[in-house]
Amino acid sequence: MVVKEKRGRRRYIRVRVRGEESITEDALYACLNSSLHRAGIRYKVIQFDGVEGILRVGWKDQHRAIEALNDDASAVVTKKTSGTLRTLREGMLGSEGYTRESLKGDKCGP
Repeated sequence: MVVKEKRGRRRYIRVRVRGEESITEDALYACLNSSLHRAGIRYKVIQFDGVEGILRVGWKDQHRAIEALNDDASAVVTKKTSGTLRTLREGMLGSEGYTRESLKGDKCGP
């Protein structure tokens, strides 16, 4: 039996805070609890820097989570969804001017 069959497949959603101001991680959890937890969607915050973050949800809950997060009452908006963390993390680093090749070498940054 494959391990993924036991624990279920996972999807990762990159989210961004609406507006220009950053928020604390506690404020993010309050927002997510009001939108995702009430809808019965289990989630976990993988990474958050105050403006952008990555959430993990089950693959069966993916579409419901995106709808709940993109609601007008939510403080965050979804940017991208992936089955791997690597893809989303590269996208976050890519927005700061870093590329995969620049991360492979000894140099930090462009």
